[in-house]
Amino acid sequence: MPAATLRILAGICPLLIAAACDREPETRTLLDAAEIYAAHETVFESIRGAYPGPYEDFTRIPRRDPAEETPQTRQFIKALRKNIPVEYVDFFPIGDGHGDELDVVLNRYSDGDDWRTISVIYFSEPMAFSDTSPNVRMFETCDERAIEWLESGQREPPYAAFCKINDSWRAYQRVD
Repeated sequence: MPAATLRILAGICPLLIAAACDREPETRTLLDAAEIYAAHETVFESIRGAYPGPYEDFTRIPRRDPAEETPQTRQFIKALRKNIPVEYVDFFPIGDGHGDELDVVLNRYSDGDDWRTISVIYFSEPMAFSDTSPNVRMFETCDERAIEWLESGQREPPYAAFCKINDSWRAYQRVD
């Protein structure tokens, strides 16, 4: 490589590293999660196809302990990450015969003192929801009302909102 090219690269590398370090984490919302689902519906449905349930125990992909990872699960999460932003996928039984839940966590990030979790969640049975909790809200559509409720500042963490994508899938945002 010519010396001039090396000098140019040497000058650019610190700038690239600085830009990467200063980068803000992805700050998605449940509305972004709904849009990602709409743009990649077949990818989300393929998760359920690959892991149809019923689930007997909690499972996470990738595993919390890398030593427990299998070549199949490594390949599965790698293929997902080529198509959608995903940190991990949780599979678990809801219990008492209420079906299964599949939680596709798109990202978790800190926002000041709080942590945000943004997911797309599948429920094999219709989601049972009660309006008795002031810290959990279900919206029939994914629109700005959900964001307004989450950002209203009227509650202490933890609190969460769901918005309906379709009969089985919900976009989800939790603040801890």
